[in-house]
Amino acid sequence: MSMKGRLLSAALTAGAALAIGYGMKKLGEKAQEPLAAPQDDAQADILGTADSKIRLKMGDKSDWSYTMRSKGIVKEKENTVAGKEQHFDFVPLKDGVTQLEFDYKPQQAAGAKTITYNIEVKGGKIIRCDAAGDLEMIAK
Repeated sequence: MSMKGRLLSAALTAGAALAIGYGMKKLGEKAQEPLAAPQDDAQADILGTADSKIRLKMGDKSDWSYTMRSKGIVKEKENTVAGKEQHFDFVPLKDGVTQLEFDYKPQQAAGAKTITYNIEVKGGKIIRCDAAGDLEMIAK
């Protein structure tokens, strides 16, 4: 083999060794990087949060009361009266679904109303708070 051939062979061998060494170094650095925490399935499904503030209309000398079906999912944070409205706000405690049944009993028995709210907590956030029943009593 000629001198030119030997030099070319040596250069190719050295270049390949350098390339392999560089690749191994980068691979070692990559192995040292912390892995990204896997995304929790509960968090992956949450697209947003729901407003847990419930505002209900009321008349003179009457107010709303409620019963909770599954206790421990949410708890009452606020229950105040402002003008002719009663305001409720709930905070999440643990994941699950609960139902709040609000009953309005005015002084005359003919005006009784019921509104049922379904509240779902997922990933520590209220993701659903929807109502059914006498919806005309919801203050907007």
